[in-house]
Amino acid sequence: MEVEKSKRVGAILSSKDGIVEFIGYGVYVGDEVPKGDIGGIGKILQESKIPNPKIVLDSGKVVYGCECWWGPELNVRSHITQFKEVIEVDIDEIRKKDKEENTQS
Repeated sequence: MEVEKSKRVGAILSSKDGIVEFIGYGVYVGDEVPKGDIGGIGKILQESKIPNPKIVLDSGKVVYGCECWWGPELNVRSHITQFKEVIEVDIDEIRKKDKEENTQS
């Protein structure tokens, strides 16, 4: 995806059956090796030291490109208007839930 550093972006976790799970808006700050308690493919990128798009959300939290669908803010704003329901989700809570589910399996 071609988005310049410091540009405003939006991040979506998922969409299905007219519902979109929206992470938030923020700024794309460039590609970095994922840090912190990140799971899934993010953990593999972290262990392999492979950079991934880093987004600093308006909340101050960080989400990586491998954890979401993301793009320019105006595109995301336009896209989510197509859904009948927008649910805001917290990336920290999503990571915690994923970790618990993967620990139980």
